[in-house]
Amino acid sequence: MNSASLTNISTIYPHVRREDMNNVSLQPMFVTIFFPGSFPRQAIQGDIPIRISVSIAEEYGSFTTPVIEVAPMDLHHCGSSIHCSDNVSTAKIILKYLHAELEKFSQDMFYDDKVSIPFLPLPPTFNYFNRTDWQIVSQKIQEWLTSEVDTKSSLWTWGRDAFWLTFVAAYPSFPTGQWPMWDPRIPLEGEFIEQWLKWSGDDSAGEDSAIDEGLVSVSDIWEDFCKHMALFYPFSLLSSD
Repeated sequence: MNSASLTNISTIYPHVRREDMNNVSLQPMFVTIFFPGSFPRQAIQGDIPIRISVSIAEEYGSFTTPVIEVAPMDLHHCGSSIHCSDNVSTAKIILKYLHAELEKFSQDMFYDDKVSIPFLPLPPTFNYFNRTDWQIVSQKIQEWLTSEVDTKSSLWTWGRDAFWLTFVAAYPSFPTGQWPMWDPRIPLEGEFIEQWLKWSGDDSAGEDSAIDEGLVSVSDIWEDFCKHMALFYPFSLLSSD
């Protein structure tokens, strides 16, 4: 019997996230491996070894080392992470599973119960359609970020991105229109604010904001804010009091 293995090689490109003016990081990825087809029962004598190799260009080797974490996906049984029903497709089951795994990864990777985040949870009356509510949160984040957080920490980068999400939600005409000057110690950096400025600088947008142009909605910002908060605060964002 020919024992030669079959190999499928793919090149993938992880998202690059700017941490500060001098550093960037590669974001984690979920990679799903499928095995189409079925085996005759007599062909399986035991566990089948699957070799997974991850490599990065040699010039980056002094900065990072790929780490592989493996979790089996049993699509034929309902577990705590997957809720099955007769009408749910395999694709939907996989998406639910990956979402649950991502939430657990985020908590394990970033959450620290010793970290103080004074602007969370939000008051139960918080309304993301109300700009005044966003203004209050934005101001609290700015004060916390510039007085309590180490600027070289990942918490500061997280807080900076949170600030810009709330600032734009509070002043959607930014950088045009009227808005208060923010603390200059918070740079105009981060994926969201840089994309926002790109949209705002588009000649086709004129003096209208990206929200007015329909490129993004307040609901979109709220959704991004919720996902971003979960990295360091994996709890309900609204207080129950």
